[in-house]
Amino acid sequence: MSSLRAALVVLAICCAFPRYSPAQADTGAAAAPRLRLQSFSLIVRDYDEAKTWYTTKLGFAVIRDQVFGIGDRFLMVAPPGQTDVGIVLQKAVVQRNPAEPEMPTDYSDRIGKQVNVVLRASDVRAYADSLVARGVRLTAPVREMPWGAQTTFTDLYGNSFVVVGPARTAR
Repeated sequence: MSSLRAALVVLAICCAFPRYSPAQADTGAAAAPRLRLQSFSLIVRDYDEAKTWYTTKLGFAVIRDQVFGIGDRFLMVAPPGQTDVGIVLQKAVVQRNPAEPEMPTDYSDRIGKQVNVVLRASDVRAYADSLVARGVRLTAPVREMPWGAQTTFTDLYGNSFVVVGPARTAR
């Protein structure tokens, strides 16, 4: 699926499903628990390599970097100022934790297989320029679309990112 097509699918889904409001709930039923996206994981070969790339190339901030277990870490990064949702940089191969025998320990086949992480920028062109200045290669130029602006890039492992935002007004 092309990055443009994937971004259009995401946009269509967002427009097709209006935001849920607790006022819309059936008052006779118990209120559903509130649920929010906290993070998603990208599989990486090396914690420090990935941390350096995301912080120096993308300008992301480290939200949490905590060692636990044998050689394992919880490493979460996010765009500067965002602390409610982040990307967990998860090492591909870890030692089995006896306390969690059901958890897989080898994700090496998933490196670079995450498809289209979508980032929202207030100014896609300015953000793209900052990425290029830091050595990130865009996989598609910034394009003005009927619904806004878009560009794409891949991280050091080949994971695809789509950056979307409002269209620029004529200068």
